[in-house]
Amino acid sequence: MTITTVIPKAKLTSCERWKLNSFDMPKTEIPADHAQSDDSACNATTPVDTKEIESIIQTAKEDGLKQGYDEGYKNGIEEGSNKGYLEGKQQGESEIKAELSQVNSVFSNLNQQIRSIEQHVAQDMLTLAISLAKKMITEALKIHPELILPVVQEAASQLSGSEHGVQIFLHPDDAEIIRRYQNEQSVQAHWIIHEDTQQERGGCRLEAGGSQIDAGMGTRWHRVLAAIGQNNDWIDN
Repeated sequence: MTITTVIPKAKLTSCERWKLNSFDMPKTEIPADHAQSDDSACNATTPVDTKEIESIIQTAKEDGLKQGYDEGYKNGIEEGSNKGYLEGKQQGESEIKAELSQVNSVFSNLNQQIRSIEQHVAQDMLTLAISLAKKMITEALKIHPELILPVVQEAASQLSGSEHGVQIFLHPDDAEIIRRYQNEQSVQAHWIIHEDTQQERGGCRLEAGGSQIDAGMGTRWHRVLAAIGQNNDWIDN
């Protein structure tokens, strides 16, 4: 719904028609004195201040020098820092290589020492085993002196011409054992028993047909140890 407001005629006042004024700026006359003063100001020459110019030039030089110094200082620091970094890196790498070389040398020496210890331990264990074996054999011969019999039988079987008579040289105690065996078994009548005090218990020496076999304890002991690359006397010095 549209509401229209109507103003009564009695309340209307007089009005003037609006006119568009000219856009031209009004001309203003310049006083003659003022114009002459402006011309004088334009034509006047300002005196040059030499000291001020020199000061400006000096300031410019100082600013240029300072700027150049700052840039050079900055570039120098960067260049020096880079150079120092490279030198420090190279020195650090050299020191690390030297340390690694020392560590490798220590490990190499340690491995050699370990191998040496292992060899010494192995040799000590083998020496101990040989010593124990020697004592066990000695004790076994004391407990079972009849062990001399298979020694003599084996040696006689290897001797050529043994069927025509074998000269057997034994320790006196072992000689008694072999004689008793011959009498009890009525065998090996061609064995000729000789007592030899230089023979140890458990060993013997046989001769037949110009041949000879040394089955003494020392000889047999050396033969066994030679098979395992060892050298140890049967009789301890």
